Amino acid sequence: SYCVKDAWLPQQLLDKLNVIINQVEMARVTGVPISMLLSRGQQIKVLSMIHRKSLQLGYIIPTLDRSNSSEKYEGATVIEPKKGYYEEPIATLDFASLYPSIMIAHNICYSTLIPDSMEIDESRVEKSPTGNRFLKKSEREGVLPMILRELLAARKVAKKDMAKETDPLKKAVQNGRQLALKVSANSVYGFTGATIGQLPCLAISRTVTSYGRMMIEMTQQKVMERYSVKNGYEHDAMIVYGDTDSVMVKFGVKTVEEAMKLGKEAAEYVSGFFPDPVRLEFEKVYFPYLLMNKKRYAGLFWTKPEKWDKLDAKG
Repeated sequence: SYCVKDAWLPQQLLDKLNVIINQVEMARVTGVPISMLLSRGQQIKVLSMIHRKSLQLGYIIPTLDRSNSSEKYEGATVIEPKKGYYEEPIATLDFASLYPSIMIAHNICYSTLIPDSMEIDESRVEKSPTGNRFLKKSEREGVLPMILRELLAARKVAKKDMAKETDPLKKAVQNGRQLALKVSANSVYGFTGATIGQLPCLAISRTVTSYGRMMIEMTQQKVMERYSVKNGYEHDAMIVYGDTDSVMVKFGVKTVEEAMKLGKEAAEYVSGFFPDPVRLEFEKVYFPYLLMNKKRYAGLFWTKPEKWDKLDAKG
């Protein structure tokens, strides 16, 4: 009976935590056998998705020599934190899946990158802030953008299922699934920048982070420009902190409700300046908020104006 119990308990755990379902889901999305999902990292998933898509499209993938390149590229922008303790609500605006959205919006891929030496009609390409040229989507969609579109669509479905779910445990499992899809989508960008990886291409990772920096800076500028006393608002908006894909705004209002209203409005307004599918979303309000340093802050986390959800602390 002891041996039976020993086998039955793991079986129950596997069922309760939907381990098999989640692994099967991930295997289906990435085309990687479950044994490899458990024993290997993110790169194999991305490579497998690229292989599968390339087979459909008739592309051949080069095998590159493994080189330990020490070449670096500039990462994300971190807006200098205005340190302190804030007794006013701070609205947080986040980009939804920033790097994958950038790669889809600007058609950034190995298969669309035009070498510097190649002559091409400039109207067919888009030049990135780093000076790299990529074929426009209207000419031909890249392999990576196609993969990312599918991953983000699958994640949308998982989030919908999660919203409908009433059983808290199943909800947690669905959450695990959408997070796995999110990690897979975000690791596509990391895969291109891994210099000791299978298919490093710094032109891609450099371009993606440069667009990301541009978008964070533009968000800061547009919010401060619009929400100012000279435009009829009571206070000038102030950006207290900004990281890779989020900006924290102090609108100067006193209640969580007003901060939420302005946050939603600002996210809508700023999204209008970006190409599809890049979207800025209003997620939460911190009130009160303690900002110690880059990547170190704490505050009560509000998603609805009646009551705070939790105490959130980072770093």
